[in-house]
Amino acid sequence: MKLRRTLRYWWLKLRRLQGDPRKLALGMALGIFIGFTPTIPFHTVMALALAPLLRVSVVTAVMGVWLCNPLLQPPLYLASYAVGRRLLFRGDTLKLPETWDLSSVLDLLWRGGLALQVGGVLIAIPPAVAAYFITLWIIRNYRGQRLRRVQGVRRRLSQEHS
Repeated sequence: MKLRRTLRYWWLKLRRLQGDPRKLALGMALGIFIGFTPTIPFHTVMALALAPLLRVSVVTAVMGVWLCNPLLQPPLYLASYAVGRRLLFRGDTLKLPETWDLSSVLDLLWRGGLALQVGGVLIAIPPAVAAYFITLWIIRNYRGQRLRRVQGVRRRLSQEHS
């Protein structure tokens, strides 16, 4: 019940946001993109820093980040690593080093982290693009309906006073 109430709150907040629909939608796309990348301790910070730089909605960017946390993270990390590994290392699995010296550990961290980041960026692109168009449609549709309602009320009021 609490999840449903929280989702409804964010839904209403999204519909009521003021501003250019494209900037709101771009903010959501940015947030979804960041949320899909494997940078979990910095998601919100990145959204708060990048949204003003890119001149998109900070509120929708943060909303997008929060839509991706925390339940989606474990499967996203696994998928990101698998995609990055396949792309960068032709599917070779990373193996634990035989000797645990600094060089071998750093190599393992570098290769694993690089695969994770590259895969995360590639996986993040389609949902970010979809989020842009869905958010833009939601905002334009809601504003159009609201405008038609207001115009209908004004028309009825002007007819009553005539």
